Amino acid sequence: MRTLHFYALLLYFVSLIFAGILFLSPIAIFISIPLLWVILLGEMLHFSPHKFSRKFEEKRYVEGNKVTFEYEIEGNGYYSIEDAINKVSGYCKKKCNVKKSVTLEKFGKVSFKMAVVYSEDLLGLKYNLKKFPDKGELRIYPRIEYIKKLKIKPRKTRNILGDYPSRMKGSGMEFTDIRDYQVGDEMRWINWKATARRNKLMVNEFESERTGDTVILLDIRRFLKGSGEYEKLLNASVRAAATLATYLSRTRSRVGFVVLGDTVDWIYPTYGKRAMYIILDRLLQLRSERISRLTFDYGKYIVSRFFPPNSFVILISPLLSWDIDDAIIELLAKGYDILVISPTLIGEKDDIASKILRTEREVRLRRLRMYSRVVDWNIEYSLTSILKVMK
Repeated sequence: MRTLHFYALLLYFVSLIFAGILFLSPIAIFISIPLLWVILLGEMLHFSPHKFSRKFEEKRYVEGNKVTFEYEIEGNGYYSIEDAINKVSGYCKKKCNVKKSVTLEKFGKVSFKMAVVYSEDLLGLKYNLKKFPDKGELRIYPRIEYIKKLKIKPRKTRNILGDYPSRMKGSGMEFTDIRDYQVGDEMRWINWKATARRNKLMVNEFESERTGDTVILLDIRRFLKGSGEYEKLLNASVRAAATLATYLSRTRSRVGFVVLGDTVDWIYPTYGKRAMYIILDRLLQLRSERISRLTFDYGKYIVSRFFPPNSFVILISPLLSWDIDDAIIELLAKGYDILVISPTLIGEKDDIASKILRTEREVRLRRLRMYSRVVDWNIEYSLTSILKVMK
């Protein structure tokens, strides 16, 4: 295909020939000869790439990481390559290899299906647009904050060693009390200072550490039109879920996942890094693009149907649903421990809708604080800084 430069040059050439013939001017015809050579040279130097390939290391990346793409192209001339995430341009002579590093700004899954190579000859008279089949997938996980310790104490734990303090007394690392010596107590538990003060044997008492079931319940339903504030809230909520899933995978506890968005999805509890990567992969697929008609009862049903009572539920929600507080109280009545982390969505706008939503959310926060732990999280601050002051 020819560029506008070619047609402009051709028009100029034809005009000179026509003027030379019409006015019998050999100078005009003589001037047109170099233009003819340029046109013919452009035809001979046309660049059409006949081979293209791209390589990159397909591994797990996190927001902020850099990935290096290596492009290989064969041909002569100027080129521009555009794929799902990158754009590269330059000059190639016969065969060239180009490397370009890109900073991954946003979490998600990038699938490469087609690469478009735009090529142009040296004189800019002809161009070619060629599509090459492209395969590959890039997984960009949400940015994860490091949590040293989260105060989680389930009502019921499993009879497997873990990192959760059990409500049953036993051998462990967490000191709780001093009591009278009983037959069968080990000598290493004796508190000699307390024994000397009271003139009788006293022993230290510890909480035994066991594993438990924890469910991350992520509420990303869309209630407001527009994308600016909601996208910030969605990103913060997804990063918080990824951070908690990563932390919980280190505690040797079973981790489950429930998400309310355009649809309802859930993952049955499992252990360790396997649970973490299953949840992280599912987070990459989350979408909530329209006003949600799902009620929180769907999430309540999934939790009570597929997760055992006495599980610890971490709810991440902006608390904008009118039925959410009643559903949480019902789960508490069934024996679930609940920690509510509520990212702040509503700003300081003066319009009536924002004021109403802000007031309703404050009412829900006050009501839920009567029954469970609630963290009002301003997403301008890191999640770890908020959890540090949690009682």
